Amino acid sequence: MRWYSWVAILVVIVIGVSGWIAWGSFSNVIALKPEGAAAEAALASESSQEPGLGSEPEPTVMSAAIDANGQPARLLSAFFGLDNGLSLRANLFCLGASGKDGMPVVLSHTIDPETLQPEDFQIVTQSRAVHTPHCVTLRPAQDPGELRTVLLIGEFGDASDDPPVSVHVVGDLFADGTLAGDRVNFRGTQTQVTQLEAGPFLVLAKVVPEDEWSMETRGTACPPGIQQIVRVTWAGGVRLPNGDELGDVERELYRVSVKRGDGSSAEIVPAALADLEDRDNNHFLCLDTSAPVVSVSFPAGHLVDPNGDLNPDTQVAVNGVVK
Repeated sequence: MRWYSWVAILVVIVIGVSGWIAWGSFSNVIALKPEGAAAEAALASESSQEPGLGSEPEPTVMSAAIDANGQPARLLSAFFGLDNGLSLRANLFCLGASGKDGMPVVLSHTIDPETLQPEDFQIVTQSRAVHTPHCVTLRPAQDPGELRTVLLIGEFGDASDDPPVSVHVVGDLFADGTLAGDRVNFRGTQTQVTQLEAGPFLVLAKVVPEDEWSMETRGTACPPGIQQIVRVTWAGGVRLPNGDELGDVERELYRVSVKRGDGSSAEIVPAALADLEDRDNNHFLCLDTSAPVVSVSFPAGHLVDPNGDLNPDTQVAVNGVVK
């Protein structure tokens, strides 16, 4: 055997081992659609549920559960962020993702990653075709309190000819139960899809418990002396139109409505903006007041999603949903 044949064999072995190591490092945050016999079974199940032309989709569902505080498990948004537009870098956490569609789905509760599977979701298009994701992942929003944005990757229709219109949870997907009584099941929930041409908007705002402030995160931290932190979650990742991260100008564009001790309301600007540089859909609003926060707003035309669409005027109630 010639020397260059041995070199070729060694290259194949190195690539194979490297790929196995890289895949192992991502296995705790990514779920792939099964292959082989499992794939055939899943496809048969999916096909049996695909509705005929002109009929309504009929995914198999169960009633959504309600947590101890009376809050039901819900899908807060499904954002058609990219149509055949995922980059080569997406292959790092989902083999075969490059060139596929990307759809972040934001849930009402943080979830248990061990219960997350591609077959948990069905995407229904305008023509009533039913699709299952190729893979699903919680990346890049993985910090404490962030495990509620699931990125669906696959082929979900065409933005101009047959766009996706709804997302359904048809498998047992559970909340993580970090709060007492919070282990609810999302099976049976659904939401309408925000179309490709729409810009990103605020979906959720929650006060961050003080015992989480010191936890290590991938993003930047609030400065010392802060009295309160509000985490805001966008429907998808946001950046400046030039691709840069948000800065002091954008901090001053955020408006936070608070209720004073005398019953009056006031509108303030965050003292600092944090949880940056991690390329996810969450920001920390670092406040220098302990007054109860009522809502958060952000003006139109300053941030873009990965598709380059500018945000609309957007407002969300704190510990509530989109207003």
